[in-house]
Amino acid sequence: MNNYLLKALAYDKQVRIYVVRCEEALNEIGERLNYFPSALAAVGRVMAFTSMMGGMLKLEETVTVKVDGDGPIGLIMAEADAHGHVRAYSNNPHCHFEYTDMKKLNVKQTVGTMGYISVIKDLKLKEPFIGTIPIINGELGEDFAYYLAVSEQVPSVVSLGVLVDENNKAVNAGGFIIQLLPNTKEEVIDALEKKVNNLPTMTELFSSGYSIDDIGKILGDETYEVVEKLPVSFQCTCSKERFGNGIISLGKKDIQEIIDQDHKANTVCHFCGKEYDFDEEELKELLNSAK
Repeated sequence: MNNYLLKALAYDKQVRIYVVRCEEALNEIGERLNYFPSALAAVGRVMAFTSMMGGMLKLEETVTVKVDGDGPIGLIMAEADAHGHVRAYSNNPHCHFEYTDMKKLNVKQTVGTMGYISVIKDLKLKEPFIGTIPIINGELGEDFAYYLAVSEQVPSVVSLGVLVDENNKAVNAGGFIIQLLPNTKEEVIDALEKKVNNLPTMTELFSSGYSIDDIGKILGDETYEVVEKLPVSFQCTCSKERFGNGIISLGKKDIQEIIDQDHKANTVCHFCGKEYDFDEEELKELLNSAK
C-alpha cells in the first residue's frame, strides 16, 4: 500500500498529525481528462488536502473543497469521504505555468491570488457546515492553514506538494497537516515550529525515499502513535440516475425544449469523464417526473 492516509497523535496527545500520499488517484484523473502539468499540480494539492479533511470525518460524512480563484484553471473542486475515497476536477485542465527563474510549476499563477476557498462538510445533519475564506496566497498550503485557523479555529500547519514528470504524470503527490489541540504547551509549539521550518518540501521528502510513516515519525516525538491508516483511491460517485435527476431539476419547459430540438441528451461527468446518453423515450420519462 503506497498511497494512503496516516492519522497519528504525538506530544502526549496534544498534536494531531495527518500525512497523505495520493498520486495514484491523481494520475487516474489526469489521464482521463488530459491534465497539463501545473493544472495537475494544483488539483493534486487540493486533492491531498481534501483527503486529509476526509480523514477527520466519521462514517458516512463527506467533505467538498472548492478553490475558485482568478487564475486560468478556474474552479477546482474535490470531494472526499471518511473511507479514503476522493475525486476532483477543474474547469480548465489544459493550463500550464512555470516560474521563470527555476524549473518549478507555478501553482500560484495557475490558481490565481484573488478569489475564495469554501469547505462544505455534510455531517448528515439538517444543514451542511460551510466555511469560506479569501485566497491569501494561491500556493494553497498557506491558504488551507488560514482556513483551518479562521473557520475551524484550529491552529494548523499545512504542507502540500506534487511532482510532475515530463510525461505529465505525478511522480508523487501528498501533504501533511499538523493540528494543535486545545491547551497545547508553548514548548511543544516552539519545538514544532523549529521542526517544520527546517523540513524539506513534500516532494523532496517523497523523492528522497521517505515513506508516509517516516514523515509522520519526523513530525512527531517519542510519544508518537499511529491511530489509523486508510488506503486512498479515486472513486467517482456519478451514475446515470444522478444525471437523470439533474435533468429533472431543469424543469418541464427546458426538458421539452431538449426533446423538441435535439431528441436526445448527452451528459459528461466532470470528475471522471464518463458519458451518459439519454434517448428521446428516456427524456420523456424524465419529463413526466419533472415539475
